[in-house]
Order: sequence, then structure tokens, then C-alpha cells
Amino acid sequence: MRQSRQSFGMGVPIVAGFLVVLILMVSLTAVGLGYVAEANQRLKDIAQKNNAKTELATIMQSTLRERALSMHALPIITDPFDKDDEIQRFNLDGAAYVDARKRLEGMQLTQEENDILKRIRELTREAQPEVQAVVEMTTINNDQTEIFERIRSVAMPRQRAIAEQIGILLDIQRKQTATALQNAEDSYVQVRSLMLILGTLTFLMGLGIAWFVSRHVTNQAQQLANQAQQLANQAMYDALTGLPNRSLLHDRLEHEIALAAREKTSFGVVMMDLDRFKVINDTLGHEVGDEVLREVGRRLKATVRSEDTVARLGGDEYVLLLRDMEEKDVQQIANKLLTALDQPCYWQGQGIDLGASLGVSLYPVQCTDASTLLRCADIAMYVAKRAGSGYVLYAPEQEHSKRGDLSLKSELREAIHSNQLSLHYQPQIDHRSSRVVGLEALVRWNHPQRGFLAPDKFIPLAEEAGLIGPLTQWVLKTALSQIAQLRAEGYQLTMAVNLSARNLHDMTLPAAIESLLKVSGVAAEHLKLEITESAVMSSPVDGLAILTQLDRMGVTLSIDDFGTGYSSLSYLKQLPVDELKIDKSFVMDMEENENDAVIVRSTIDLAHNLGLKVTAEGVETQDAWDLLAILGCDRSQGYFMGRPMPVEKLMEWLKTSVWKQLAIESRRVAGKL
Repeated sequence: MRQSRQSFGMGVPIVAGFLVVLILMVSLTAVGLGYVAEANQRLKDIAQKNNAKTELATIMQSTLRERALSMHALPIITDPFDKDDEIQRFNLDGAAYVDARKRLEGMQLTQEENDILKRIRELTREAQPEVQAVVEMTTINNDQTEIFERIRSVAMPRQRAIAEQIGILLDIQRKQTATALQNAEDSYVQVRSLMLILGTLTFLMGLGIAWFVSRHVTNQAQQLANQAQQLANQAMYDALTGLPNRSLLHDRLEHEIALAAREKTSFGVVMMDLDRFKVINDTLGHEVGDEVLREVGRRLKATVRSEDTVARLGGDEYVLLLRDMEEKDVQQIANKLLTALDQPCYWQGQGIDLGASLGVSLYPVQCTDASTLLRCADIAMYVAKRAGSGYVLYAPEQEHSKRGDLSLKSELREAIHSNQLSLHYQPQIDHRSSRVVGLEALVRWNHPQRGFLAPDKFIPLAEEAGLIGPLTQWVLKTALSQIAQLRAEGYQLTMAVNLSARNLHDMTLPAAIESLLKVSGVAAEHLKLEITESAVMSSPVDGLAILTQLDRMGVTLSIDDFGTGYSSLSYLKQLPVDELKIDKSFVMDMEENENDAVIVRSTIDLAHNLGLKVTAEGVETQDAWDLLAILGCDRSQGYFMGRPMPVEKLMEWLKTSVWKQLAIESRRVAGKL
């Protein structure tokens, strides 16, 4: 009985101790998980609110920038329809700006944010009449100088004031996000401290249980911290390449500007765009394209110093922030970057050629703020891509050139439909008969203000503006109509028309040409299409498919400027071409340069061995004509026989030239008999 009482008496403290342990464990778990859940929910709430506010503020910033661009574009747009479209975009951006601001005002904001929004409303109210006045001026006033002065001195300062307030608002939101992250870290520290205290109290009675709960809660807290860090990385780094993104680049630019201003140093910004990247994506797929983008990022980081920044803006655009860079360093650094991309990137044993165009701007000699540095580098890159020069250092006159190109693109669209374009025709002479056997159609633009423009002045603009399709259609239609008329008059000639590299991406081209041939009544074999080596190689898959369809139709195909591209003989054998055309750079110097003569002779032999005809360009002397005849060239064209000429002069040339065709004369004799 006594033992039973003792056992009962001992059981009470054991049960009490167990209950204490249980209570402590439950308390430990509940409190710890409560802290974790609270911290997690608080972080999510703040992140969601800040993301929404940041998105709306970013929309305000973006639409403000787009309206500024519209204001600058409207004075130089001459086409009324294009101007109406631009004004509509201007008004839509204004509506989007107001909508974003009102939605932001309807959210739960701090006093500081409310004060800034109030200031933004006041500035917007002050700026709106001035901005609207500028837009109205563009519709009734053709004085661009007055309009641009009004934009520079009145409208833009007010727009910048609004943009500054929006920038302050974005900075506040970034700080709020940083504070949320810090609070999450603090919550983690508090949870860990609490776990240590309660764990010590329960150590003697339930070490194993306390350790298990502690590990569980600690893991939860650590996961929360990891998630917070992951969110921060996603906001600042490009997911594909791991490079800094636009936001982080802008922060580093601002930091570098402050540092350079304080220490009186300079730095450079390099904007880089890959050449032919669209071709890689279209022919090999986006997975290969993504790997190329990652490889480019790795090569750029390996080329610059650790203190420099390599960022990816999106697509195939990269930006490099290079410290202590001056104008004398530009050539060396640019060449170093281009050399790093010269080596091909290999995928499944296939070499992929990389290339890039670079634009460089310098602080402080050219630009003094982050946005201008990026804009100037972008303009210089545009010039480099147009010129094919690899890199270009920014110069103020480039901005006028870019605006001029924008205007010229708009005018070209109208020129295609308003008879400002014309064709000149250059004769092609057969070496055996010394008679004209064909013509090459060369497009010219009779611009109302700039006069006659050669193709190299507007064809690249047509390619950039997406007008190469309509332009090619116009050239083909006009050339086929002309050759049909000539053949009806007895001139047994063929017509050659040049295709752009962009045409070889258009899978509807063969059907369009077939339709034009039917309408004109010209047989397919009387049409010759000339394609450069580089154009074929820029689209090897689509290009081969399109050329194969044209060959089946009976159209004659010629490789233009042969010898200046980079096609391989193995690929050349796959192409359904009928002719090689030797570039004039070899023909014009072959009498003086033995190497050029060897190239011409080898090209003729190569073509004949492949069963192809050969036409030589750039024949300007009797000696060049005679040498080509000795080498076995089939046809030639050049100033020696006839320059490109309008149709009126062509008709006179066909009647009076020593190279005039015998076919029409033979036809007349047969008619008399």
C-alpha cells in the first residue's frame, strides 16, 4: 500500500514534468511557427503591395517617356496619316498615365508617398497645357525650330520635373522592399533567439523533442530568408544569363556617375547588339539562341575587368560599364570586345559565327546622366550597325542622321505608291556574239527634295522599316512590264532583278513572283534573280527552300558579287543556281593586279566545271573586255558597254549602239522575205 502511494507520488511529478515538457513543446512550436507565419505573411503583403505600386509608377514613367518621344517625333513627321497615328499614341499614353496615377492614389500609401503623388498631380496640371500646346503647334505650324525650342525650354523641363518625382516614388518603394527584407531577417533572428531560450528550459526533460522542433522552425525561417534573397535576385539579375538586368545596371550607372564626379574620373558605356542573331533563332531554334546569349555573356565577362559591369537589357542587347575609360582607349577596348566574339560558338559540332555592333558613349565629355549615356550609346550602335564598321563612338551629328533616317523611312513608304521610284537598266553583253542579251534592273528614287538617290541610300532603310517586300514587288512588276514590252517589239532579252537578304525570309515570295509572271505574260526563263552570297548564307534553310521553288518554276538564278562573301563550295553545290556573277572589285583591277586576274580566271573555271554561266561586272575598258573573252567569260556588263540608263535612253541605245541586238534585225528581214 505504501509502495503504491510512493509510486503514485512519484508519478505525479513525472506526469507534471511530462505535461510541462508537452506544454513547453507546444508553446515552442506555436510561438515559433506563429512568428514565421507572421513574418512570411508580412513580407508577402509588402512585396505584393510594393510590386503593384512599382508597376503603376513604372507605367507612369514609361508613358511619360513615350509622350516625350512623340513630342520630338511629331515636328519631323510630314505624312498626315503618320502624324495622326502619332497623336493617337500620344493621347493613349496620356490616358494610361492618368489611369496608372489614379489607381496608385487609390492604394494604401504612406504619408510620404501621398505627398509625392500630390506634387505629381500639381506638376501634371501645370504641364498639361504646355504639352498640349506643343502637340497643337505640330498640326498648324511647320516651323520646326520654333516647335523644338518650345519643347526644349517649356514642355520638357515640366516633363522632367514630373519624371523626377516619379523617380523619387520608385526609390521610396525600393527602400520599402529593402526594409521588408530586413524585417524578415530580424524576424528570423528573433525566432532563433526564442528557440534557444525555450530549448534550454526543456533540455533536461526533452532534448530530442526540443531539437526536432528547433530544427523544423529554423528550417522554416531559413527558407523564408532564402525566398527573400531569391526575390531580390530576380529583381536585379537576368534569369537567362545571370548578368545584371536593366534595374541593377541603372543603379550602378548612378553610383558610377557619383563616384566619377567626386573623384574627377571618366568612364564609358558600350551598347552592344549581336549581328545575325535572328537568323540563329530562326534556323537553329530558341534553345540554341539562349545558349548563344549565355556564351556571349561569359565571353564579355572574361574580357573585361572584375570592377566593370556586363549587363543584359533583353533580347540580344548587352551593355558594358567600363571604368577609367577615355576616348583614346575606345579603339583598343572595342577591338578587344569584337575579337572575343570573332571565334565561332559550336553547337553539336556546327560552328555558329558571332558578330556584334558596338556603340560607345563617354562620361563626362559627352553625356552626364545615366539615361543620356545609354541613349547616346544606342545611337552610336545604330550607326555602327548601318555602316558595318564594328564600333562607333557617339557624336552629336549622329542624332540628326537618325532623325533623318526616320523621316526617310516614312517618305519611302509613300514613294513606293506615288511614282517617285524608277528603274534604270544596264545592258549585259554576250562575249561570243558581242551583242546585248540581257538587262539588269536597278532601282532609283527621285526624291522631291534630295534628288535621285542610289539604292545604297534607301535599301537598308527599307529593310529596317519592313518595306523591302513592297519595294521588291514594285521592282519586279515594273521590270517584267518593261521586258514584256521589249520582247513584244522583237528584242529577245532577259531581265535581271536583285533580291535582298530579307526576301529570302519571305516564304510567300515564289507565289508572288509566279503571279507577276502570269500577269505580265513573261516566261519564267526570261527572268533572272540575283542574290548575293551573304544574303543566301544569312538564311540557309529558308533561302534554299525559296530558291528551290523558284528554280522549279524555271526562273534563272544568279549568285551576285561572287568572291566577296563567305559561302563554302559544299554549300554552293546544293544551291539550284545557273550563274555566278564576278564582283567588279576583282574585274576592275585584274589588268594591274595579278592576284585579281587569278581569282577571275579561277572563278570562271570553277563555274564552268559546275555547269554554270559566268557574268562579269565592272568592265570599263577594251582591255578588260578582251581579257575576259580570252578567259572564257560568258557575259559582261560595265561602263565600257553601257551605263545604267532610264528606259528612254535605253530604247535609243538599243537602236544606235554597236552592241545592239541582231535578233530584231533578223526578225525584220524574215518579215520582208
